[in-house]
Amino acid sequence: MLLIVATLSGCSANPTPSDTASPIADATAAPTETAPVFSSNEEALAAAKAAYANYAALSDDVMRSAPAPKDFTKVSASVSEAYLPQVVQALDSFSTAGHIGKGASSFDSIALIRYSDSPYGLAEVEVYMCSDVSGLRLLDASGADVTPAQRIDRVPLQVRFVSSVGSPSTLLVDKEDVWSGRDFC
Repeated sequence: MLLIVATLSGCSANPTPSDTASPIADATAAPTETAPVFSSNEEALAAAKAAYANYAALSDDVMRSAPAPKDFTKVSASVSEAYLPQVVQALDSFSTAGHIGKGASSFDSIALIRYSDSPYGLAEVEVYMCSDVSGLRLLDASGADVTPAQRIDRVPLQVRFVSSVGSPSTLLVDKEDVWSGRDFC
């Protein structure tokens, strides 16, 4: 507005010469490389093993509860936000059927498929493992064993883990698939 008023009145300051110097680039920090979440594949595998042990124990606790809980907060701390709805649905289905678990599941033969870090400082780990439910019996409300006779007790799995956003070295179960290849269990 001031420029328009000055032009209309015929009064204006002498134009200042334009700056002909070449622009100087602002200094920017060089990109830094994010340190890996785990120092080795062995450390990533150990974290995956610990994460799955925690997840299995929490899931077993829910299955042993009578009456079954409707709040799966404890289990939710061991799985990713993306995988949580599937886990809740499976546990809720188990409890709705009136089943109670007795004993515990286990796993073994865990082997690393891959470990990678994202540019955001988070890790993703995939493993093969054998899930073993031979130590877990299914009981009905009266306490009778209703474990299916033809149940497959050892199942080969491919499991993916992702970092917890708040603590990248804490892994969360993100996906469990039955391995469709040769049974290694």
